[in-house]
Amino acid sequence: EMQINIEQVLSTLEEIKSEVCQFIDSKMENLDSLQVNIKEDSSPVTEIDLYISNCFKERFKNLYPKLNFYSEEDKEELQYPTIIIDPIDGTRELARGVGECSISFGIYFSSTFNDPRNFSWIFNPFNSLTAQTNSKSINSRLVKRKRLLGFVSNTEFNNGLYDDLSSDITVIPKGSIAYKLGLLSKGICDFVITKKPKNIWDIMAGSHICAQLDLITFIDEKEVDRIDDELINAPILWCRRENLENLRKEFQI
Repeated sequence: EMQINIEQVLSTLEEIKSEVCQFIDSKMENLDSLQVNIKEDSSPVTEIDLYISNCFKERFKNLYPKLNFYSEEDKEELQYPTIIIDPIDGTRELARGVGECSISFGIYFSSTFNDPRNFSWIFNPFNSLTAQTNSKSINSRLVKRKRLLGFVSNTEFNNGLYDDLSSDITVIPKGSIAYKLGLLSKGICDFVITKKPKNIWDIMAGSHICAQLDLITFIDEKEVDRIDDELINAPILWCRRENLENLRKEFQI
């Protein structure tokens, strides 16, 4: 049975991280020259997205040839075992030079969060925020706030979807759902919610990391321990277990 060597994976990620950051830095020096194309679904893709996707595919398919590769920019069949990657979650922010974006990457032998063979990794190349599974250093800082703090989509926030909240909840808009889930896993906020459907490459790594910290992924009126679909219906809520019922009432989910 195929297995991955975690130390080998982490070492490869460090190498890729260094290369990716250098490439991004070189492109950020002159944003006007950054190549940006619009895909069929009207979302942008930059040369940075493609560079990162190709970089991960080359390295990890060389290490583990039997892995399928499922990238937002390069889709093979979603069949396990597989790599699932969003090379840049938050491409719109990236194209504007805003650092609220992340690489969302994982190697999965099944779709379940509690499969001990699975590995997930989130990395923000602008501020170096890193969250991953299978790490002794991972923790959720249980900060007790007077008001629950949540991170939401810039677009959803600007469209007024969170205008009528109770006085004991605060939401702040931030780009990239993967980045927000990385912040949640570090205890920087109490919950993340989206009212827009998400693709598996957007949220698989973040949901898996959160699950190892006993943070709930709540979809379709129930707590889930796996993600099977390529497109996941909204609303989706990630939160601490003790805050679930209050947040469900607040957001009527």
